[in-house]
Amino acid sequence: MKYGLAVVLLLGASANYAQAPGPGAEGVGNLVFGSFQNPHNAQKWAERVSYLLDTSIEVEQLHNAQRVWYRVVSSVDSTMTLSAVKRAADAHKLAYWRWMELPGSVNVADTTLAEKTELVEPPSSEYLLAGRDALAGRQAEQDVRHPSPSRPGELALPGDAMSATRQANTTDNSQLDFDLGLQTRTYRLDGFNGQSRFQPSLSGRLDYYRSWDDERQALTFAPYFRYDVEDSQRTHFDVRELFWSKVGTDWDLHVGVKQVFWGVTEFHHLVDVLNQTDLVENIDGEDKLGQPMVHLSLVRDWGILDIFALTGFRERTFPGQDGRLRTIPWVDGDHPIYESGAKNKRVDGAIRWSHNIGPFEFGVYHFTGTSREPQLVPWVLPSGEMMLRPRYPVIDQTGLEALAVLGDWAVKIEAITRSGYGPRYVAFNLGFEKTLVGIMDSRADLGLVVEYMFDDRDEQAFNTVFEHDLAFGARWSMNDVADTQALLGVIWDVKTEETIFTMEASRRLGDTWTLLLEGRVFGGADEPESGAVMQSLIDIDNKTASLQRDDFIQLELTRYF
Repeated sequence: MKYGLAVVLLLGASANYAQAPGPGAEGVGNLVFGSFQNPHNAQKWAERVSYLLDTSIEVEQLHNAQRVWYRVVSSVDSTMTLSAVKRAADAHKLAYWRWMELPGSVNVADTTLAEKTELVEPPSSEYLLAGRDALAGRQAEQDVRHPSPSRPGELALPGDAMSATRQANTTDNSQLDFDLGLQTRTYRLDGFNGQSRFQPSLSGRLDYYRSWDDERQALTFAPYFRYDVEDSQRTHFDVRELFWSKVGTDWDLHVGVKQVFWGVTEFHHLVDVLNQTDLVENIDGEDKLGQPMVHLSLVRDWGILDIFALTGFRERTFPGQDGRLRTIPWVDGDHPIYESGAKNKRVDGAIRWSHNIGPFEFGVYHFTGTSREPQLVPWVLPSGEMMLRPRYPVIDQTGLEALAVLGDWAVKIEAITRSGYGPRYVAFNLGFEKTLVGIMDSRADLGLVVEYMFDDRDEQAFNTVFEHDLAFGARWSMNDVADTQALLGVIWDVKTEETIFTMEASRRLGDTWTLLLEGRVFGGADEPESGAVMQSLIDIDNKTASLQRDDFIQLELTRYF
């Protein structure tokens, strides 16, 4: 692949970075799943993690000159190896840090923070906001795409060398963080409508969290903005989260704007239905807008019951006429069409039951309301220009997600049945992942992913290109201090021969910087002919026709404050 050299350069740079001990080094270390001020909260989360991973999890007490901390950590007496616990935590998308006792350091139970030497690694997928979802004894539902372990508010680890300012922020139970990112996209060719090959942009996100009432109540605020030089529609502001939480003994309540993520497969998330996609951020559909909601969770022995009242609808964002990665013709997102007479004021609802039985984890839900996926309706402007308007139908959708972690193997499935787009239809994603631990006698892990995506509408599935597709991927994690990792994949339509190559790689640069490399290459479809503006919409064998000139590589450098 033409961008492969950039991946090699990015990942190979880790050779000059401080390395943690490799296999066989003294001390295998443990995984830390969060730290708490309240011992009751720590014990609840330890029980939940132990239940999810089916292994022994302990709570350790640490202290410095100012306070006592309670750390949730994997047990050294566990029957599972450290690599097995790590694989299970990755599969459940649990956040963790790994620490190791270096030679000569004293036991953690007998030392203060100042005396202890730790080697800390960041989480591999997403991290928990200590004192929020963790306090409810539940897995965090928010999908954080670019974790930064140095941000003090998002995992208050006692072993981290926190500055006096960070300690002060934690002392008063409030945390304020900010990150600023510079992103550049470079496209292989000019766009169909002469769009530029170079697309720089600037982004920023604020994360504020405050708890009170012995950490049983909390307020979370996370605004986000992006300024794009080329595309005015990509320049936007959104409140990703702004909600109040109340935690009870076996329930928790969240009221406000929130992000909730569902899904277990890698390349396409069928079941993720609550939050609207922020399409101008990324074409992969993993960036979401905040959703106003009232969310009640009931924690019982027979599972967790989540009840949602979704108060208001968020319209999907679309690239503008000067933007890239857009349809031909362009979508006028400012003039939507609603099936519901309440339009964007409609109150939608969802209910979900999730549970674990041994190595099996599953969730079943039903959603009724305005679809987050719009139909694109051709429209002719008075000037004679052709454009598209998004139409949002009312749907009923029942979904299932399930995950089984069996040794080095993980089996995943997402399935839905949906009405509202005509006759009810069924779609599913089925995937397998095999983890090769310590490849070539190194400390690196390699995960091999295979997924099949099916939609029984066949080529008539107008709102997706994943109707009979195979996906192959390789996830490489170097397990170094810089958290260097990469994911390479290809999605192949077995009928139309269309392909999408994907690449994502990231690593930390010091304590406050992160570098992300991403790329897409589209192939197998014919470019729309000049003047044939409807070709990309009606030709079922060329669903990606409008993207054939949009191969790109993206660099993003983020600074965390």
